[in-house]
This record gives sequence, structure tokens and C-alpha cells, in this order.
Amino acid sequence: MRVLTLDLETRKLARDLNPEDEDMGWDALRRGEGGISAIVIYDTDTQFCHMYDDHTIQAAARHLEMGQVLVTHTGVRFDIPTIEGVLGRNLRLPYHFDIYAEVSNALLARGLTAGLGDMKLDRMARQNLGRGKTCNGALVTDLIRKGQWGRLFSYCAEDVRLTRDLFAKMCADGGLISLNGQFLSLDIPEWIHGAVGITR
Repeated sequence: MRVLTLDLETRKLARDLNPEDEDMGWDALRRGEGGISAIVIYDTDTQFCHMYDDHTIQAAARHLEMGQVLVTHTGVRFDIPTIEGVLGRNLRLPYHFDIYAEVSNALLARGLTAGLGDMKLDRMARQNLGRGKTCNGALVTDLIRKGQWGRLFSYCAEDVRLTRDLFAKMCADGGLISLNGQFLSLDIPEWIHGAVGITR
């Protein structure tokens, strides 16, 4: 099974696009108005992180459309709309498994709404993998301003590896440990369990 794991960084932040209303800034980012400085796609076929930006967006789109499963963390509400905004068309995606969306839906189904906004990749990874990010996303604009593209892509690739490994653990265990320390079983389609073969 060909599984693609995606993360991206924009060229601008929400507050850059609308300093007075950050929510409107996020909407502008999803329309593609903030550009994309880094796209990283881990591909189980090549076992390699492939790197793109908004100058190579067509190649990134073709890559995303070749997989059987796409894995993201908040990709439904951010990464995919942002790519489509810059691309100018909808992506023809494979099965999309968004970890944040799946965990949120499972918590909501159990009537647990407290802390939904806290389920950031770093916290989920630390809870389930025992490791998290080594860098802060707030540094992204500084890396762009200084032209430190290597560090930027390394940061984005680190997020991709965390997302990939979180997904593999979720498939292997049938769920994840939520932020309150309790195991949260998730409804993972049976056919998708083949994706556990992701290697580090």
C-alpha cells in the first residue's frame, strides 16, 4: 500500500495577512494568499521525504494524487485547502486520514469536548511516541527571512516523520492515548492496517 504523509509551511503567517483579525488571516492562508515555503511528502514507495514549494506545486499535486492513503495532522482544515488555494484547483486525493480530525470526532462522539484545541502534533506525539518537536513553528518566518531553507525543510520533514509514526502507532494499537492519559480507540478501516509497515 502506498501511503503518503504530508506537512507544509506557508511563506507568511495568519497575523501577517491580517494583523487585526487572525481568524481572517487563517482564511487567507487557506485561500493560498500566504504562499507555501515548504511541502514535504514522505512516500512509503521510496521511503524518502520528497520536498516541494509553491514554485513546484504542480509536481507536488501530481505526487499527492498518486498515493492510496494520504496521512496528515490537521490536513483537512489547513494543508489541503492551502495547497488547493495556491494550485488553483481541487486535488484528486486518495483516501485521506487526518489524525486530528479522527481523534476530534472520536472525542466528540463520546461527549468529550474539553481540550480539543490542545491536540497539537507536538503534544500528541509526546503522549504516544515519547518524543516531540525539537523546534517551534514560530521560527518559520525567521528562517524564511534569513533564507535558511535547509533548516526550514528539516523542520517540516520532522513534522512529517512525527505524523507518519503517530499514524503507524495508531494503526498498530487501534487508537491513541488522548491528552488526559486514557486510551482512545479509533475506528480505523480494516484495509488500512497494511499501512503499519511504514519503516523508520
